[in-house]
Amino acid sequence: MLRQSKEKISVRSIAKHLGLSPATVSLALNGSRPTSFVSQATRKQVWDAAKEMGYPMDRLRSTRTPLERVAVIMPGGPNPVYSETALAVCHTLNRNRVQVLTHVTLSDSEANNAIKELLRRQEIDAAVFIGSRTILPDVSIPTVFVGEVPEDSNVWQVRPDNEGGGRSVGEYLWSLGHRSIAVMLNKRFSLAADRRLQGLRAYWEEQGESFQDRWVVHVDPITSSQSEFRDSVTRFITEDRKSPNPVTAIFCFNDWGAAFLLKELRGQGIRVPEDMSVIGFDDSIYAELLDPPLTTVKHPFATLGELSAQMLLEQADKPSDAPRSVVARCQLIIRKSCAPPRS
Repeated sequence: MLRQSKEKISVRSIAKHLGLSPATVSLALNGSRPTSFVSQATRKQVWDAAKEMGYPMDRLRSTRTPLERVAVIMPGGPNPVYSETALAVCHTLNRNRVQVLTHVTLSDSEANNAIKELLRRQEIDAAVFIGSRTILPDVSIPTVFVGEVPEDSNVWQVRPDNEGGGRSVGEYLWSLGHRSIAVMLNKRFSLAADRRLQGLRAYWEEQGESFQDRWVVHVDPITSSQSEFRDSVTRFITEDRKSPNPVTAIFCFNDWGAAFLLKELRGQGIRVPEDMSVIGFDDSIYAELLDPPLTTVKHPFATLGELSAQMLLEQADKPSDAPRSVVARCQLIIRKSCAPPRS
């Protein structure tokens, strides 16, 4: 047992026990920007030892300075949906007197290089990564990921219930009478897309129906040219019409893709929702302005931003806590782009 009487425990005694310098222990416990100069692993080691030895931890609540500068890393591109999450992060952190540095990147590797450079220059105390990602940075500062990450990642994370959102789409389309549907997935955000497909597929199979592989179409209207997207849609519709049971509804990865799809279907003389139902995901600000107004799944962007900022502050305040994941509920928003299939 390491625990001693609280009167005998000091920074020097903790330092002696861990084989660290008193300055390192002091920074880990009380430093104004501890994570810039002391690694998160060392800081956790110090806090764990201090608690076990009986150091008066309550004293730190009033002496420890909160985070000062946080990097918010978000995806680039024309789709503006992530700005709502970023604004919520900034608003919550600013209320806690934390400065925010925003970086827009086009890939996981670019984001990881940006955070490494900021750390090298000792410009940040913590980071929030917005958007699903498959390659995570190796950093020793408080970090929260907003969106999907690989399942074996042991990180602080907040994410939307993508699987539940996909399931709600399946339930709704099934209730309207649709039995053959297509799913257009975004190749860039495969982790989130796969979860949405899993939720929909699971509901379909619970009804005793198989979900056919040919119904799954991989597109990327964010980075592809409109001609490439048009070709993908035309190819699918042409091939699908040859099948005995052509699809009567299309579920798009997001509202951005659904907006592109509405345009292409209209160009082919396919009416929505009379000939084809279309449903999106995000509930973007323009969703109800489309023609017809888009039925979609509300992505809790602002909630995710608030939760991630709160989780970051909590992580900085309690470095010994184990990483955890929080899931925010998604909600189906019914408008005018879906209808029962024609008999």
